[in-house]
Amino acid sequence: MDFRQIFFDPQGRSSPRDFARGLIVLTGVMVAIQTLTVIAGPQVNVLQYALVFPYICVFAKRLHDAGQSAWLWLLFLAGWLVVNAVVGGILMQLMVPGAMELSTELVNAMLAPEGVDQAALSAKVEEFSRLSAVPNILSFLIASGLTGYVAYSLKSDPKPNRFGPPTTGSRSS
Repeated sequence: MDFRQIFFDPQGRSSPRDFARGLIVLTGVMVAIQTLTVIAGPQVNVLQYALVFPYICVFAKRLHDAGQSAWLWLLFLAGWLVVNAVVGGILMQLMVPGAMELSTELVNAMLAPEGVDQAALSAKVEEFSRLSAVPNILSFLIASGLTGYVAYSLKSDPKPNRFGPPTTGSRSS
């Protein structure tokens, strides 16, 4: 598996096996970033934006292998967002009931007409980040697993298509 081709080139096709490998690597890096966010601070979250294009490339190639347009990746993104939000909300309530009150306090502090105490706000943001870390990581893994499974399950086009020749190890069932 050529990592440059999988993660940085949206053209071509990718077998379900290469797709799964690429998605697992990206998911691992994302979990590492989320964990680092808890350790080093919320500002580390900016690193996740570097993974947007690799995610697009991985899904685009898998969609191409199924004979579909890479633009359908937006449907996978929408599905991921919905699953992540629902599962995250449920897990947050179950695992950290106090986090929702803290979230409300953060919003109220930011909307306060008398101004914001930056030090207090920063401390609350860090506390919220720490409290919500495990539910966020779990919801991310569940949403990624579900959307990844759907993409993995797409039927591969066994013949050459407009995106290239068939992949080796393609599942055409």
